Amino acid sequence: MEIEVLVEEMLFHPVEGEMFNMKIFMVILLIFSFILPKEYCYSEEEVKEIYTIINECDYRDSLNTKMQINLGEQLENCELIVDKHKLLTIELEKQLELKDDLIKEVKPKWHENKYLWFGYGIVAIILPTWVLGNVK
Repeated sequence: MEIEVLVEEMLFHPVEGEMFNMKIFMVILLIFSFILPKEYCYSEEEVKEIYTIINECDYRDSLNTKMQINLGEQLENCELIVDKHKLLTIELEKQLELKDDLIKEVKPKWHENKYLWFGYGIVAIILPTWVLGNVK
């Protein structure tokens, strides 16, 4: 398409410097058209070979288009999966924040310390024993 436009521009809108080049180009084209034969007869084997090549190219082209459609669908599926994973990671981060808040709320207070309760137990056993031992 672009070549046709360029040739058309060169033929119908030549620049002054290109006019000489265009004349040489036209002369070369005329010479080749007279030198080379215009018709060529293909043998039956060549026609069959060309036919098989064309069929093979058509088959490969159809496979390529099917592959392109398949790859496009796979790309769309991958994009959907990535979007789902992003949403999932956002939800998991929210869940972690909520668990951190819950851990802060459930964290034992200073009076729920196990060493403090151990000390209370020791005092609860030793103090009555000492008091009963000193009462005469």
